[in-house]
Amino acid sequence: METILYNGVFYTLDEAYQSCSAMAIKNGVIIALGSDEEILQLKSEETNLINLEGKFVLPGFIDSHMHFLGVAQQADLVDLTSVKSFEEASEKCIEKIKELNDTSKWVFATGFNQDYWENKVIPTRKDLDKISEEYPIVMRRACGHVSVCNTKGLEVLGLLHEVESETKYELGFYEDGTPNGFLLETTQGLYLNAQPEPTFEELQRMIINCANYAASKGITEIQTDDFIMNLEDAGKGMMKLYKFLASTDQLPIRIYQQCSLREEETLDEFLSNGNCTGDEYGLYKIGPLKLMADGSLGAHTAWMRKPYMNDPETCGASNMTDEKMYTLMKRAHDAGMQIATHCIGDAALEQTINMYDRIQKENPRVDCRHGIVHCQIMDKELQDRFKKQNVLAYVQPIFLKSDMNIVDDCVGEEIAKQSYNWRRFCDLGVHQSGGSDCPVEPFDILPNLEYAVTRTNPDTGKSWYKENAVTIQEAIKMFTYEGAYASFSENVRGTLSVGKYADLVVLDENLLEIPAEQIHNVDVLMTMVNGKIVFKKN
Repeated sequence: METILYNGVFYTLDEAYQSCSAMAIKNGVIIALGSDEEILQLKSEETNLINLEGKFVLPGFIDSHMHFLGVAQQADLVDLTSVKSFEEASEKCIEKIKELNDTSKWVFATGFNQDYWENKVIPTRKDLDKISEEYPIVMRRACGHVSVCNTKGLEVLGLLHEVESETKYELGFYEDGTPNGFLLETTQGLYLNAQPEPTFEELQRMIINCANYAASKGITEIQTDDFIMNLEDAGKGMMKLYKFLASTDQLPIRIYQQCSLREEETLDEFLSNGNCTGDEYGLYKIGPLKLMADGSLGAHTAWMRKPYMNDPETCGASNMTDEKMYTLMKRAHDAGMQIATHCIGDAALEQTINMYDRIQKENPRVDCRHGIVHCQIMDKELQDRFKKQNVLAYVQPIFLKSDMNIVDDCVGEEIAKQSYNWRRFCDLGVHQSGGSDCPVEPFDILPNLEYAVTRTNPDTGKSWYKENAVTIQEAIKMFTYEGAYASFSENVRGTLSVGKYADLVVLDENLLEIPAEQIHNVDVLMTMVNGKIVFKKN
């Protein structure tokens, strides 16, 4: 026997083992569960015995949607995720300028959310000019759908003299028709391309460091959209990197790749190279085609069926025509790929779910597991279609931290109380997995669990439609079994069951017994993947 864990409190999510205190592991696989007395009889002189000292054991956490490379790269950027004002963001940028001491280099700041500021207004280029007129500066909003450049940045990108009525780019403009510094959606690729390309070795370092940090949070699998960092190469660069890390045993956690391929040419190249959902290379696995139907709520680019109540001149924007969405989905579906589509507004959701219905009726496939990422704004009729069409829901409970402050103003109470309704998804029996969309929000699973159960901000005490909350058992399932289901892996992980891989997390508190308002304070003590300890708290 390789390893025995004993003297623990196991929550297995397997009805066959509703109460057990010990586990035996061999070759990375769980071979026995039971009492200490039963399992310790299996030990040999070579067995690694781990006394859990009464701590709480769960299946490993799975984050079903994030942008892992973006998180990894953010470590080298100006991090604005916790700033409380534009003035504080400016101070951080000024500190970075002192480090750079070279006006040819960009100041790249990311992660701000003005909804957390007292002055809840996105700054413009003239605001950023107060930081520096010599250095090109860009600040990217946490949602990833809008960035702001200063005047120098626009000048470097050749956008300073764009005219609103003539521009081919997605930009924002002042009332006088001059650019206000806003770069929207794919136009942000202009400044991303202006950044120096990290070397293969630098990317390795960033990914390994970030993966080890994820393991410290109890995460054993992430489902990540990384192709978005380079939409032109059909994923070749990221796949090469992850395959190398997997083959050299440098990945501490599992990676399920959500593949952003937004043009026919790149999708065709990806498929012609023999790639498809389910291709597995050790701890790295190819996942779904990832599409973007619309933008974000905070930037008012989420596509709505009716105009925003607090911005009546816009319904947001669709990222794809029906024809383009159909073409991409049809090719992927016919090739055997899973599809996951970013939808925040109800119009984007309706468009996408209509298209899923169409491609499935034209070419019926068994168990394709297409899904909607975010699926935030909707009414009950749209939500019912998830069940009727067997569509997966990828949700981010932690989004309530900011969105509870803006949704009612954007769409009104009647739609707001039907949206973000995880309770009803559970009651319908929809497969609903949990994620963070990191770096939009940190990939710490425990606060995510708490928001799913309490729908309350622990810092402010503000709650939002608490009747739409789920139980702690349901929340745990969202971030374990349902995450495994989303990656076609529920038969080998997602529960602690005999014959499944020993992917697990040990916590210092029993989540089933403590008050839900304390979940975010719980500590991760140990994380295992394939029976190997990938994190242990000192």
